Amino acid sequence: MQLYDAHVKKVIWDSGLDMFSKLYDLKGREIVFGVFNYKPYMLLDYLKKPAAFDRFLNKSEAAVDGTEVRVLRTFCELYNCTVQIDTSENSDWGDVFANVTGVGLMGMLLNRTVEYGIGGFFMLYGGYQNMEMTTFLGRSGITCLVPAPQRMINWILPLRPFQGTLWLCIIFCLVIECISLAVTRFKERLSDGIGAPQHNSWQQSLYFGVVSTLKLFVNQSTSYVATSYALRTILLASYILDIILTTVYGGGLAAILTLPKLEEVADSRQRLYEHKLIWTGTSIAWVLALDMDNTDPVLQGLLEHYQINDGAAIAKKSRSEQMGFVLERLQFGHLANADLIPDDALHRLKLMVDDIYYSYSAAYVPRLWPYLKVHNDFILMWHSSGLDKYWEWKISGEYMSPHRHNRIASSQRPNLYIGPVPLGIDNFIGLIMLWCFGMGCSLLAFVGELWYFSMK
Repeated sequence: MQLYDAHVKKVIWDSGLDMFSKLYDLKGREIVFGVFNYKPYMLLDYLKKPAAFDRFLNKSEAAVDGTEVRVLRTFCELYNCTVQIDTSENSDWGDVFANVTGVGLMGMLLNRTVEYGIGGFFMLYGGYQNMEMTTFLGRSGITCLVPAPQRMINWILPLRPFQGTLWLCIIFCLVIECISLAVTRFKERLSDGIGAPQHNSWQQSLYFGVVSTLKLFVNQSTSYVATSYALRTILLASYILDIILTTVYGGGLAAILTLPKLEEVADSRQRLYEHKLIWTGTSIAWVLALDMDNTDPVLQGLLEHYQINDGAAIAKKSRSEQMGFVLERLQFGHLANADLIPDDALHRLKLMVDDIYYSYSAAYVPRLWPYLKVHNDFILMWHSSGLDKYWEWKISGEYMSPHRHNRIASSQRPNLYIGPVPLGIDNFIGLIMLWCFGMGCSLLAFVGELWYFSMK
């Protein structure tokens, strides 16, 4: 430090120490940061030790831990400072407004109630305008737990063995078969002179072709006696072709009925947008980064379907509603914000295969924070040492249920091997729906015939 006399324009006292040397020994100076429970970034416990002084309502002490809390704690161990906490804003990160005010932890930083804000803070432009940011602490991806795929059960099930183009080819083949039988039968009756003239018409021949084609297609014989070799040859060729088609169809249908066909699920960003699925979180902070990107129509469409609910509402809706629930994917694969989802709702949800978006997290500090440079150097050393990965795994293992976490993570790639499954009504519901439709049409046709003949 120096004492400078502006009148004589010279230094009249010099301590011999530069300003930066004082930053390496803070002599117990307090650094206050806001904290609330958000595993694994921040954890609060009023029973464990060691504990830090809590300035909120003059509470005595509270134990704090977490991946980002340890960064500040270790920094203070190395540079001789004291960690204190403030738990007055214990539910949300908050936001910054245009008039340089804020709510939540962001508001506490602007008011200088605290001087260090952590908890998975994204590098947002609104925070950059009013506060300083440290170098990045980690990568954070926003993803969702979405409704798991259900077994596809509908009347289209009998059509599944063949693709649409193959069905068109089969229909075209049956039409050609019908026309060939009708023409050949007409020529046969005409050349042989069999029967009355009204029975040798094109209408009767076309009726014969349609009925015979449908009978052969379902492996039924025809009562018509063919006299010409041409008609016999076409009937034989048609029968062989229909046997091949029905055999292939039967094998495909057996596979469809015994192996479950699952519907498409909104488990990616693109499919979440296409399905227009409602997704929800506890704060507007989850979508602040989306609001700043006006160029991507997918992100803007997802923003329109975002809803805010409290923790109790999310827990209730996760058991019954068809919607997505926000999770945070940490840099080394662990998941945050999953505590809101109860265990009995996990079986009906699955993890998305990608992130809706990602950002880098940092610590927020007030403008001109004097320890910013030395703290950034410490963070870079922390990354290079590999402690960031070690702490994430260690804290997640200590404070979060490994079984629950593995259950959620494994739902991203479900095990497709399910072994032999007994057939039930679900396997045949599509056929039953088709049968009911056919029986209904037949009943209407029968009633129509009765009315027609009664009127006649």
